[in-house]
Amino acid sequence: MSDEELEYPYWQRPYYAALSDSGSPDLGRKIQAAEYAIYERSQILAHGSGHRAERQAIADALSVLRGLQRDKLSFPDWKE
Repeated sequence: MSDEELEYPYWQRPYYAALSDSGSPDLGRKIQAAEYAIYERSQILAHGSGHRAERQAIADALSVLRGLQRDKLSFPDWKE
């Protein structure tokens, strides 16, 4: 995806890179890069109001990343 197609390219670029490589040996590193970009953006959003849609998109993305970690990298399922 190009940056023009992404609503929040700063963190969506590494997020989609992790999703597109879900079977590669680099998956753990790509998930970590996506989480870091999301963390940085969340720190910026924490100091402002609004951005409700982006906050929801971040929550959804983190949920998908947790699923990848659980299913592809054998991370524990903390909900159990």
